[in-house]
Amino acid sequence: MSGTPWTLPAAPDRPVAAVVTAIHDRPVRGSPAGLMAAVLVLGGCSAAPSASPSPPATPSPTAAASDQPVTGALLQYRRDELARRLQVRLTAHRAGLVVEQLTFRTQGWPAASATTNDAELPSGSALDLPVVLGTADCSGPPGAPEAEVVVRDPAGRTQTLEVPLDDDGLVRRLHTEDCADQALRAQVSIEVAGVQPADERSVRVTVRLRRLSGSDAVEVTGTRPNTVYDLAADGRLPTLRHDGEVSFDVTMTAARCDVHALGESYRTGIIGLVLALGDGAPRPYDLVPPPDVRAQLETFAVTACRGG
Repeated sequence: MSGTPWTLPAAPDRPVAAVVTAIHDRPVRGSPAGLMAAVLVLGGCSAAPSASPSPPATPSPTAAASDQPVTGALLQYRRDELARRLQVRLTAHRAGLVVEQLTFRTQGWPAASATTNDAELPSGSALDLPVVLGTADCSGPPGAPEAEVVVRDPAGRTQTLEVPLDDDGLVRRLHTEDCADQALRAQVSIEVAGVQPADERSVRVTVRLRRLSGSDAVEVTGTRPNTVYDLAADGRLPTLRHDGEVSFDVTMTAARCDVHALGESYRTGIIGLVLALGDGAPRPYDLVPPPDVRAQLETFAVTACRGG
């Protein structure tokens, strides 16, 4: 591939709770459509809190009845899936509260702290504070999500609140996906073994499966498109049954070239597969190549969409 790479402007950040008109930057909660990303350990979250531009959240009848000073929800932007970042959304029902500390807690995940920067909670409207999930503990089911929040009132008094988080099943779904990915990666390494142009709009990627442990068959049953590329397997998809390795080729064709799709470069370099481990049902798996391969795929998409 030749030509000078160029950088697209980032896609606009859409609010989590806004009415969604595009599928690729929507809030992900309990729906099964999320894509799981590579495992990142807790501790890399330094993003500052940002006030949500969404309409004011309406307190639930339960919260209003109990006169809870702060209520909460747990959300995830689509753009944050690969980084394993979640948004703890807090809504204050008293004026002048400042968040000094926030820790996300739930059984099945390590605790995750947010950088609050002494953010003030606007009364009656929502504030999103990001946290990053660590690796799931798969020894048991996940628990109900909650946030331990230390708030300061206008008089300078502090109070520690245990705030239940309405997540519509998000934590349960993420835990299921993370544990399934852990079980798969314990037995097989899945990696990109080669990338080369196929024609002016397509690139051919070689994917290799290599046995690490265990004896469960790993069957590749299909491919999935990303925001820009359509993916099609070249020939029959393989099954890794014993020790050793198998490889197969996938043709990625630049099929969607609008500004919104190209601006979502965080998805362009992801290779969507469908895999089955042992007797388990086939499930989506996101193959995240190393940064240099992702950059190559992103640059090729831009060049292809500009007409070569």
